[in-house]
Amino acid sequence: MKRRILSILLFVLVFIGLDRGIGWLLNNGLNRYFGLNQHSEVLLIGHSHLMLAVDKSNFERGIGLSVSKYCREGVNVADRYEMVKQYLSSPYSDSLQVVLYGVDQFMFTGAGLSKNSYKLFYPFIDEENMNEYIKESADFSDYWVHKLICTSRYSDALINSAIRGYRYDWRNYKVGYLDVEVLKEQIRKGQQRHIHFEQDLIDYFEKTLELITRKGIKVILVNTPIAAPLNEYEPEQYQKIISYFREKAASSPLIYYWDFNPQFSTQYELFFDPIHLNSGGQKVINAEITKKFNKEIEQ
Repeated sequence: MKRRILSILLFVLVFIGLDRGIGWLLNNGLNRYFGLNQHSEVLLIGHSHLMLAVDKSNFERGIGLSVSKYCREGVNVADRYEMVKQYLSSPYSDSLQVVLYGVDQFMFTGAGLSKNSYKLFYPFIDEENMNEYIKESADFSDYWVHKLICTSRYSDALINSAIRGYRYDWRNYKVGYLDVEVLKEQIRKGQQRHIHFEQDLIDYFEKTLELITRKGIKVILVNTPIAAPLNEYEPEQYQKIISYFREKAASSPLIYYWDFNPQFSTQYELFFDPIHLNSGGQKVINAEITKKFNKEIEQ
């Protein structure tokens, strides 16, 4: 009996040691991938649009500043508010000068986004603001399983991101091209998302702007290209949200609005699908963002 108890205790200790060790390695890789472990002058916050539009390494070389690229696939405006809080509360934020925040016409549309996006932040459950965010969103058992078992916090996608962090790899691997005729048919059938203005998401966005600018940090609202048919099928709603972004930029000398749609939304060879750039598109838009940054922000 005593030997069995000792065996169980040894197994538990080995499990805890392995779990903590693997968890530390994965967490360190994620921090490298997102740039959460470095003093940066520039921070990118967004979802997959901005993530696929910017190659961190090339952007850093182009502007001559350190960049943290904290972009997550599927995050909504509320998630991004927590992401900004996470970075600003870290000891690495003391050098931050500029935030590039990805915007688009669907950012205040809750439909089509995951209601479980808080699970993306399980690897950071030991950090105060993310712990509170997850605790409020998850059920009791789900929260405590991930709180106690480090390796349970990582999906295949997160493990891949951690590996890419160790490889210093921020490239866009999307290959292929948008089928414009299929997109037009989807719009005709009402199979694409619509533009809405949900007040809770607007409130989170405005809280995010206030959180950043009150520290004297510049915010660039970056509207990376979306295929033209999506920009054109609800013209009144589209113009309403574009006007909103312009008004925000006009309201403060710390807020800018950059819209790359007028120049690039009809260059369909740059798109993998209606809302995401392919690898060739990333090279083009990355170069444009770099050029505009050096012209307008560095001055």
